[in-house]
Amino acid sequence: MTRKITVLAAAILLLNLPGQVLNAQASLVHNMVCSVAHGYTMQEVLEVARSIDFDRPDGPNFVFFRQAITGNGNVAPNSFVFATRWADMEHWARSRASRARSAQGALMSQMTDCDWQNSWISRDYTVDEGGSPYGGGELNASLMYFRTCDLREGRTVQDFVDRLAESNARFREAGDRSLMQVSRRWLGPREGVSPRQVGVRVVGENAEALGRRLDMSVPTGAQQNSQDRVVENCNRRMLMWSHVVHWSPPS
Repeated sequence: MTRKITVLAAAILLLNLPGQVLNAQASLVHNMVCSVAHGYTMQEVLEVARSIDFDRPDGPNFVFFRQAITGNGNVAPNSFVFATRWADMEHWARSRASRARSAQGALMSQMTDCDWQNSWISRDYTVDEGGSPYGGGELNASLMYFRTCDLREGRTVQDFVDRLAESNARFREAGDRSLMQVSRRWLGPREGVSPRQVGVRVVGENAEALGRRLDMSVPTGAQQNSQDRVVENCNRRMLMWSHVVHWSPPS
C-alpha cells in the first residue's frame, strides 16, 4: 500500500511540473555488477536484501536487483546489477558517511561478490508521467528491457527525451503504462564506450504488459529517415528481470 501511495504522489508532482520532465533535476542511480556466491540462490539473496533496513536516515529512495534474461554476450552466470536510486550526489554522500554495518548487510556481503571499484553512476530522466511500473508499486518484480544508442553529433539528451515522448504516445494510447527512462553514464568511464552513449530503460507495469509492448514494437513499416534520427548505433534490446528490493518516497 505504501508503494502505491508513493507512485500516486510522484505522479501528482510530475503533473504539476512546468515544461518537460527532463527540465527537473535528474535522479541518480548507482550501479554495480554483483554475482551470487557459490551455494546460494538469487531468491535467497533477495530475501536477505529485503530484510536490510534501507529506511534508515539518508537511505536510498529505491533499490533494484536486475538480472539479464537475454544478455549481450558479456553477462557472467549468476550475475545481476545492484542499482540504488538517489535524489542527488549530496544524498548519496550523506548515506555513505552515516551508514552502519548490520547483520543482514554482513550476510548479504557473504552471499554476493560485488565489483564496487568498477561501479558507475548515471543520471536518469523519465520520458513522461504516464508510467506505473511494478503494478503501481504493488509487485516485487517486473520485466524490463534496456538498450544503448549514441547521440548523433549536435543532438542532446533533451532531443532524445522529446523524440521518445513522441514515439511513446502510441503505446500510451493503447493503454501501456510502462516506465520509460533515458539513462546517461555520469561518473565511472568505460574504455571503448562513446561519451555520447545513452541508454533507454523500459520497465513494465507487469511482465505480461511489457511482453505486449514488445509485441507492439516489432517493425512493420518504413523506417525513419536517417537524417531525422536523434541517435545512431543502437543495439538490440536486452530483456531483464527487475526485482524490487526497497521502495520509499524521496525525502
